[in-house]
Amino acid sequence: MPYFRVSICKPRRGEEKRLVELMQKVSQLAKDNPGCIESYVLRPHDESGEVARITIYEDEHAAEVRANTDTMLALRSEIHLASEPGHVERAFFTT
Repeated sequence: MPYFRVSICKPRRGEEKRLVELMQKVSQLAKDNPGCIESYVLRPHDESGEVARITIYEDEHAAEVRANTDTMLALRSEIHLASEPGHVERAFFTT
């Protein structure tokens, strides 16, 4: 059953480029995982400034294996530092 991870964040002032780069690194790292189906970094059509990432894994186990590596944890910490408070991290199963 596919498993989806979604992150939505807004960059701190002056961190826009860095946040996009970090999200792209996380996305690429996820894509390098054998259990990853696809990963995208997204921007909305509005002027909110938010950056999102959606990653689709074969199952929750594949997502957890990747999420708990030192490299992924370090990148996610950097994303939190580059983001405004209120960063959203969610996970979903298909129904």
